[in-house]
Amino acid sequence: MADSTQKTVLFVCSGNYYRSRLAELLFNHYAQQENVDWRAESRGLLEQTAYRGISPSAVNYLEERDLGLLVAEVRNPRPIRFDDLEGFDLIVGLSRDEHEGLFLTRFGQIPRHLAKQGRLRYWNVDDLPRPGSRLVRILSSIFSGKAEAPSQREESGTEHIDFAVQSLVRELAGSEA
Repeated sequence: MADSTQKTVLFVCSGNYYRSRLAELLFNHYAQQENVDWRAESRGLLEQTAYRGISPSAVNYLEERDLGLLVAEVRNPRPIRFDDLEGFDLIVGLSRDEHEGLFLTRFGQIPRHLAKQGRLRYWNVDDLPRPGSRLVRILSSIFSGKAEAPSQREESGTEHIDFAVQSLVRELAGSEA
């Protein structure tokens, strides 16, 4: 984590592989550009995933914008821990529909208290579509008893994250003034 005077934001998604990682990298880039004294990290709500490194979609998005150097130090996804809830000034769940229930399952009523304090907020960035046809995914969700997770096109998701991160950096820059 950053030094004790610097404020911190934690981006959280399901696996800490795509959305929260991209938000972390973009936030740190834009905050430095705008001279905003905040630093970001990211975590995932799932304890274990099969993912390693960072999503190729995130890497491609950054490289297309000449920001590929932001991925110089690739790390594996990290799960969120209880002490993360206390250790960050602001926590952003990337998808309310997908993550609010997971927060409550993992941490009881603590997320609701953090939201009331203004320290936890949610965006509405859905995950990338899963491989396979939509019909196969729908049938799979019907027979498994689990609802199909919302998804959005890759370009839409990465642009959405970028826009939301830039908005947050502007908001925090305004609160420092």
